[in-house]
Amino acid sequence: MKRAVFLIFSLLMAGVPLSARAQARAGDAQTTGKGAMRIVARDRRPEYLSQMIHLTGERGVDQPPVWRVIARDDRGAVREFYVSRGVVLSDGILPPKYANGLSSTPLPMHRLNIDSNAAFLKAEAAAQAARIGFDSVNYQLRCLELSNNAAWFLTLLNAKGERVGEVSIGASTGNIIAQNWFRTPVPQAPKNWDKTRASVLRSTENLKNGMNNTVGWIRRKVAPAPAPSPYYIPPSR
Repeated sequence: MKRAVFLIFSLLMAGVPLSARAQARAGDAQTTGKGAMRIVARDRRPEYLSQMIHLTGERGVDQPPVWRVIARDDRGAVREFYVSRGVVLSDGILPPKYANGLSSTPLPMHRLNIDSNAAFLKAEAAAQAARIGFDSVNYQLRCLELSNNAAWFLTLLNAKGERVGEVSIGASTGNIIAQNWFRTPVPQAPKNWDKTRASVLRSTENLKNGMNNTVGWIRRKVAPAPAPSPYYIPPSR
């Protein structure tokens, strides 16, 4: 019976394309940063592998659930790809106002000897030496300023999402470039949408208060004055 079941399973798997089986196996494990970039090159265009300029991932335990890969296409446009569990989930052109602040230097793929999993282990060891506990990690891979050398920038977060440490690691050498620890956790900077939402709420509240003040002023000016109360003449003694 077992032999028959195994034979049926083998026949079913034989009918599945090799690429699909490879993607299924890749989806079972956490995707690393370099793995995410290779997936973009595999599923979109191989040329992207030499045109990638930025890589980010948030709340990794130890690897993030979704990687954001940024590359320039042949027309000079900046494109972003979201990769998870071995596949590209979505992609699109990044608006110029968000792309202008990114490095224009391509990542040196042939010199990226340190992947995100190795960078995590180094940051974890540094945190243990500093006696700092953390819950998750935000990843960023980019070239250093005025250089074609890339580095991993890891932000260590506690369970509340507050920063407890920052570690920079050379992507070629694996050496720790810098480390900074916060004994008092620092809140994460709000997202652009959070800032916009807070601004809208403040504006709405100010508008509401202004309308209430205006309505009160109109009522005071337009509403008829209350009738004077009759004068009470005290009785004579």
